Amino acid sequence: MKMKSRLARSVTVTGVGAVALALLNARLFPPRPEDQPGATAVAAVEDAVPQGAGLATKYPGDAGIERDPAVLFAEDFEAGTVEEIGKRWGDLSNKGGKVVALSDDAAPAGSGKRSLQMTATRGENEGGHLFKVLEPGHDQLYCRFYVKFAPDHGFIHHFVKLQGAIDPPRYPVGGAGSRPTDSWTTGIEPADASRHKYPGTPFPPPGIWHFYTYWPEMRSWENPDGTGTSFYGNNFEPKDPIVVPRDKWICVEFMVRMNSDPDKTDGEQAFWIDGKLAGRFAPGSVVGYWMRDCYRLDDEKGKPFEGFRWRKDPRLTVNKLWLLHYVSENAFKMNDDYAAKHAEVRINAKTATVWFDDIVVARGYIGPVSRG
Repeated sequence: MKMKSRLARSVTVTGVGAVALALLNARLFPPRPEDQPGATAVAAVEDAVPQGAGLATKYPGDAGIERDPAVLFAEDFEAGTVEEIGKRWGDLSNKGGKVVALSDDAAPAGSGKRSLQMTATRGENEGGHLFKVLEPGHDQLYCRFYVKFAPDHGFIHHFVKLQGAIDPPRYPVGGAGSRPTDSWTTGIEPADASRHKYPGTPFPPPGIWHFYTYWPEMRSWENPDGTGTSFYGNNFEPKDPIVVPRDKWICVEFMVRMNSDPDKTDGEQAFWIDGKLAGRFAPGSVVGYWMRDCYRLDDEKGKPFEGFRWRKDPRLTVNKLWLLHYVSENAFKMNDDYAAKHAEVRINAKTATVWFDDIVVARGYIGPVSRG
């Protein structure tokens, strides 16, 4: 069964406004390579990537962005208590009421005065989350958020995720160690090292941005060819590592596009940092090869990326957002080990704090908050 892969857009405008809207739509809702006659798949993938200003440019300070027809959900943490915000999302993890709090340290790009603070405290909790089911589910979604890591933040275990499941529960479900059959998940996360080569190249905490991804055709870490019976998130990272800063607000956006047909591997994922494309993994968009559970970019040894077959059932879509800050005891032990070797790097051995703000989920590219 053929699945819908493009959004229907119909407006009536005239003159210069029509041209401007057409250009904006082309950036926000890029066509698939196969929809562009006369162009190669690789060239089309490269040309279609939106960057810089997105639909947020129509809403300075994000004011009113929640009313845009392409926007499914927007959260600036300006209204309500922590408990009320949790109800607005659907599920809140805030152990003992000591993890999640409202803060007056707001992202400077937005027009608000509050952000959401999450603090993991060693020996007491492992951080917390907000979780939302995005009904009814979509073939492509973008999620943009602002985040700031504390100046002494160490390594983490897991971070913000988009997910898909058929008839999902109203709370998050993990799946570490196994390969999913009728679901998928991908997290945009800081990693402690680049793994394009062996041994990996370490980076100071929080690390570098990468995708940590589960889907039905993922690879195992157990053997070089990716075969095995134990599965943990597969690694996708840009060729040039992008360091996660501390004590600085940054804009992160990531996107997942489902495969258009059960027999195709034309699914993809991408992410942007401060409006600049940082990594895109779509059919033919990069060249590399698989080594165990890592996709290594290499123009000489590799071949064009095959893309993702996220699903074989058209009911499986993008329908979950997990705003997660998970710092396990293992992560704190990594901090201990790193601090023992790098006395010049400030790392908090007891707590790890992040702030989130100006979250938007939409069917098209969002871009950083516009200053007007």
